[in-house]
Amino acid sequence: MKRNILRLLLASCLFAIACQKNNLTEEQASTTSQKKNSLMATAASAAASVNAYTNTSTYINTGFTFLNPTQVDKNRVAIGGSAYTEVYGFNVPEENRVRGIRWNEDDETTSIWRPQGIAGFSRNGVRYLLVSWYAKDAAESKGSRITLIDISPSSSTYLTYRHILLVQPTLPTGTLDYTQYGTYAPLNVHAGGIAYFNGKIYLSSTSLGLRVFDLDKIIEVTSGTGTETKCGKDASGNLYAFNYRYILPQVGYYKINDADPFSTVQVNYENNQLWTGQYYAGSADASIVPKIFGFPINTAGELQNSGIQTVIPKNSLFTSDHAHGIQGVFRKGNRTWLSCTGSPSESYGSTARLARYTDGDTNTVRYRWPYGAESLYFEAQYGYLWSLTEFEPNVGAKNGSQVNRCIFAVDFSKYE
Repeated sequence: MKRNILRLLLASCLFAIACQKNNLTEEQASTTSQKKNSLMATAASAAASVNAYTNTSTYINTGFTFLNPTQVDKNRVAIGGSAYTEVYGFNVPEENRVRGIRWNEDDETTSIWRPQGIAGFSRNGVRYLLVSWYAKDAAESKGSRITLIDISPSSSTYLTYRHILLVQPTLPTGTLDYTQYGTYAPLNVHAGGIAYFNGKIYLSSTSLGLRVFDLDKIIEVTSGTGTETKCGKDASGNLYAFNYRYILPQVGYYKINDADPFSTVQVNYENNQLWTGQYYAGSADASIVPKIFGFPINTAGELQNSGIQTVIPKNSLFTSDHAHGIQGVFRKGNRTWLSCTGSPSESYGSTARLARYTDGDTNTVRYRWPYGAESLYFEAQYGYLWSLTEFEPNVGAKNGSQVNRCIFAVDFSKYE
């Protein structure tokens, strides 16, 4: 009997100890889980993230007729051939060149607009380039624009182009140097980069993130004498845009956290991503570490807030060994190509470089790149890597009175 009692007492003690151990384990697991979640939340708060898409298109929902790129009347003619190699600081080796374009004289010398971003697409068998510009000095209030260029040699409108003013629903306040009506107003951003994906345009907006446009929602407005200082829709329903014939309205935007400043944007079709880059000058911002970010995008053109990639490219040309002066990015596989300006050293008359960075490397492989080079665009069907240069005469540190402004493409296989 006593032996049975002792056995029962022993079993009871062991059960109590086991229960206490199990309770302790669960409590510890819960605490560990909370700490882990807290650490993950802290890490997430410091990483790039995408806010929900903000739709701004209600201002154009009624009362407008929309056009697509094929319906735009292109009124200017670019210069083809090899003339692009004559601009100041063009140093790409001859064997790497495949295409080039110079603007007409007005556009390659204007001091109140500067080209920045480049993208492209095909529609009805015609290849197009898109170039983004920002206004400065006397034209600053006009904001930003894009240019639609036909680059198909077999097309009847080959090398013709048209500037299209970008607009938004937010109306400016205060004293203006033009007449602003209602409904829409100029979009005053740097327009440092532009990307095209399934009919949508994504424009890098320095501190905000990405602004979105629908390329099938181009609007024709009233142009001609008397419209040069008017913008918006007046009480009679007349549409104006500083004598531009067409406008492209912003339809929405993505506010992106912890990835600014947004100096450029480009599409990686391999993984359906939009890649952005941060511009920091190598001299003034030597202590800052520039990064590039890859944002997944679904087939509907919507940015995703998961699976965001961050790459910190190296470049030993700068004292910090980081890639400063990033003007353009292109991503393929585990490699990033960077259009970087402001190098401390010259290469054949230019302080710009095309830098190829492989993830995990301690440096980039660098190539000659023209003076004042900006964004990148990869035309996969032809294996062309496109870029453009920005400076008008008498503004660059080096070009003096010479024209620097052109568009060009290189054989990408020479840089892989």
